[in-house]
Amino acid sequence: MKFDVIVPAFVAAIVSISVVFLGRRSETIRQLQTLRTAAYVDFIRAVAGLASLQKETVQQREHFLKGWELKMLLADAKARIAIYGGEAVVSSMASFLRGDPILDSPERAKEFTAICQKMRDDSRPKPGEVNDRDVHFLLFGLDLGDY
Repeated sequence: MKFDVIVPAFVAAIVSISVVFLGRRSETIRQLQTLRTAAYVDFIRAVAGLASLQKETVQQREHFLKGWELKMLLADAKARIAIYGGEAVVSSMASFLRGDPILDSPERAKEFTAICQKMRDDSRPKPGEVNDRDVHFLLFGLDLGDY
């Protein structure tokens, strides 16, 4: 008779502990993905901002301050990617940044596009397949063959 009471209580306790554990794990994974995505977006935002500042000829105080702000955002994003980023993104970014980190040639632009594609692949849920040509055009306003 006591067995009829103990078994359901034991099963209920196991189920409760499992639900709490799985909920915490799910929340941890969700938080990691949020931090990772924010770091990736900030990296791309900083690179794009610095690239557009380099095209400007105006050298005023605001221009200088915006440049420093973007450099700080870039440094912060790189640090967060080093901590939260996926293995493929970290290694391809490190390889890219070991070279000349300026997007001044079609080859460098293609490498940067590949990094952005790896960032997309590292997202959850997966946003779907997008070809390099379209991503490159969105990033640079040029088709791959227009250099």
